[in-house]
Amino acid sequence: MIKKKKTSASSREPQQLTAADKREMRRRRARRRAVVRGVVVLVLIATVVLLWQNWESLTPDRLMGGIENLLGTGTGSYPVDMSGTPVRRLEQAQSYGVVLTDSHLIYLNHSGAEVNRYVCSYPRALMRTAGRYVLVAEQSGRRLHLSTRNKVLLEMTADTDILSVALNENGQFAVVTDGPQGYAVQIQVYDKTGKLLYTRNRNHTVTEVALSRDGAQLATLSVDAVSGNLNTTIDVFSLKTSANEALCSHQTKDKLLYRLEYLDGGWVAAFSDEGAVLLDTADGLATVYNPTDMRVLGYAVAGKDLALVVRPYGDTGGGQVHIVSKSGEPTRTLDFTGEFRHLSGYQQQYVLLTDTYVQCFSAAAVGGTAAVEADGKQVILSDDRAVVLGLNRLTAYDLTVD
Repeated sequence: MIKKKKTSASSREPQQLTAADKREMRRRRARRRAVVRGVVVLVLIATVVLLWQNWESLTPDRLMGGIENLLGTGTGSYPVDMSGTPVRRLEQAQSYGVVLTDSHLIYLNHSGAEVNRYVCSYPRALMRTAGRYVLVAEQSGRRLHLSTRNKVLLEMTADTDILSVALNENGQFAVVTDGPQGYAVQIQVYDKTGKLLYTRNRNHTVTEVALSRDGAQLATLSVDAVSGNLNTTIDVFSLKTSANEALCSHQTKDKLLYRLEYLDGGWVAAFSDEGAVLLDTADGLATVYNPTDMRVLGYAVAGKDLALVVRPYGDTGGGQVHIVSKSGEPTRTLDFTGEFRHLSGYQQQYVLLTDTYVQCFSAAAVGGTAAVEADGKQVILSDDRAVVLGLNRLTAYDLTVD
C-alpha cells in the first residue's frame, strides 16, 4: 500500500514574488516575443524571395506535377502499351512526356501514368513544346491546338493553310500561312489567349520560324533561287517595333538550312546536312560550324548550346556527337556505336538513342547508359530516366553510370 506524503499548508502556498522578480519575468517574456516576431519576419521575407525567384516554376501545372510525381497519381505506369494507337510524336513539356497519336494528345507523368488527354486529330501534325506549353498545328490545314497539362488554352482556325509554327516558353506562338494579296506568306504572332500581337507579310518563301524566349524577336528562314543557285536566308525582326527592316540577316549560298531554333542568350541556330549556322542577334555576326568530311544525322538544342550527330561520309554505322557552344566552338565530342535513331535535349542535357542503347550527357559531363530494344524511334529524358518510344510501347530505362 502506497501512502501519500502529507504536506503542510505552508508548503502549498505559492511563493511571493518580489517586484524585481516580476520585472525580470516581464523582460524575459518581451525578449521571447521579440525573437518570435523576428523569426516570423525572416520566414516571411525568405518566402517572398523564393516566390519571386521561382514564380515561373510555381504555376498550377508545376504544382500539380510535383504532387503527382510525389503521390504517383494517374492511371498506368511504364511500360505503356501503345499497340493499336499510331504514335506520331513523343516530346517533353517540363516534367511530362507528351505523346501525340492520330487522335489524341496524351500527358504522362514521370512514372508513365496518364494524367490527361485531349482530342486532337490532325492528319498532318506539326508539334512544338516550350516550357509547359504544347502547340499542335495542322500542316497544310488550318487548325491549331494550344494546351498545358492542366487544360486546353486555345483552339483556333487560321484564315489560310498553315506552313510552319513556333512556340516559346511564355506560350506565345507564331504561325506561317499562305500569304494574302499576292504575298508568298503571312506571319502572325499570338499570345496564349489568342490575342494577335504581330503581323508581317513577306514575298519570300518562309520555311521555318522561331520566337525568342522573351518574346522580343522573331526569326525566319526563307529560301530563294537566284540564277540557278539555292540561297537560304536567316532574318531576325523585332516584335517590339513596326520597323520593316530586319535587325540582322545572314545568307548561305547553295546550301539548304532546314530548321531554326533560339538558344539562351539571344542566339539563333539553323541546321543543314553539313552543320550549323549560329547567328548573334545582338551584332549580326554569324559563325558556321561544319565538321570536316562529316554529314549531319540529327541535332538538338538544350539551353545555351546545341548538339550535332555526325558520321564520316562512307561509314554505315557509329559516329560522333559534337556539343557546340553559341560561339561555334565544340565543347565536347562523344563517340557512339550502332545505328543512330534519335537525339533530344532538355535543360542543358542531351539523351542519345541508338539501336542498342541510350546515353545521357552534357557539355560538362558524360552520364549513364542503358541497353534498349532495337525498335526505338524517339527518346526523351525524364527524371534521370530515358523514355523510349518503340513500335508499340513506351519504355523507361534507368541510366546507370559505368
